Amino acid sequence: MCLIYNKSFEKILAVLAMFTIFFTRFNEYKALLLNGFLLFFCVFLSIVHRKEIILVSDEIKGYIKAFMIYFLCIIPSSIFSDKPLLSFLNFFFSLFIYGVFTVIILFIRRRELLVNMLMSFFWFSSFDCIIAFFQPILGYGMDNRGYGFGGWCLHIADIMCMLMPLALVIVMDPRFESRLKHSAAFASISIIFGLLGNKSRGAWLTELFVVPIAVYKYVKQNRKYLICVLLVTLLVAGYMVSTPQYINRIKSITNTTTDHSNADRIWAWKSAKLMISDYPVTGVGFGRFHEIYEKKYKYEQETQNLFHTHNNFVQVAVDTGLVGTLGFFYLIWYFLHTSLWNYRKKSNPYDLLLFIIFLAHICIFGQIDYTLWGFALQPFFLFLFALLLRLKETDVKLISLDTSKAF
Repeated sequence: MCLIYNKSFEKILAVLAMFTIFFTRFNEYKALLLNGFLLFFCVFLSIVHRKEIILVSDEIKGYIKAFMIYFLCIIPSSIFSDKPLLSFLNFFFSLFIYGVFTVIILFIRRRELLVNMLMSFFWFSSFDCIIAFFQPILGYGMDNRGYGFGGWCLHIADIMCMLMPLALVIVMDPRFESRLKHSAAFASISIIFGLLGNKSRGAWLTELFVVPIAVYKYVKQNRKYLICVLLVTLLVAGYMVSTPQYINRIKSITNTTTDHSNADRIWAWKSAKLMISDYPVTGVGFGRFHEIYEKKYKYEQETQNLFHTHNNFVQVAVDTGLVGTLGFFYLIWYFLHTSLWNYRKKSNPYDLLLFIIFLAHICIFGQIDYTLWGFALQPFFLFLFALLLRLKETDVKLISLDTSKAF
């Protein structure tokens, strides 16, 4: 049997991928090197065993092509940057985040293994969220906010925004394995505690938007789910409105004067507007924002010396100009349109979740944080996205449906 199709070797790759994902929560830069190793290892295997590699499906090819088109639109920003070599190196090393994604897409094919990977991630993230809940209570939080295993507060917030709708759909949809449902159920409860401990206003707003979209079909069909969702929502809302610290956090959402988190974003966006007007076509260069911003465009009122604009759309426009922005909008259109169109055709949970996690991670939470190329954030989206694509391809019901249509 060929090495790359050996079950033991496939399992080893899955373990390496999971270790890399887990390690990202503790040290994003060292995890990036592990991702890079996996990426080059996959490229090496693909070259050596190119005659034996089973080509990925047309659906996966479409998503990969959308990524490639966006990558090509980034290149002009590096060519015309003030420091082209440095900009190219920033882009090159940023591509390392696709290591785990490549492993899953090319080499992980058994559903049992895919389910175990997602189940492990649910359990891992559950304890991550529980820790985030207790950290501010025990005095270990950042500004009285929980951050989980590591990183900044917004890192775990973005992960929770993707995981909550994913966990709820898996719990409610009958086609998923029972052991996966159990881990998803525990994760959904843990995420509620994580959201309370983390206190991310952006995460609260994101969940309020994406969770109803994710569960609408299920609560409409099953009153038990509707009652559970309403009951939990009322309990959490009641607890928050009866607790002064949460009332103050909610009120601060629209505070752009005394709340430095909000105000600094506004000042950074004003600086970004000037940078875009000075570099409209190809931007300041991929990864060149902070240095140029600090030297010439930073307002004195911005107190945190931000490393990015905390907004995917603004950051892309600044870094890569009109060319990169067009590529980014194409990426958004392709992902959302394709997943939603496939969901309407087959009404399966996988395409619904592909749509939801992209919407949450890139489009909504990406309004208050730069998630698109974040070493601590994007690997988790790519991991979940790849798993969902592979789980969809291994779903017996979908396979039988496609086969019956063929005849």
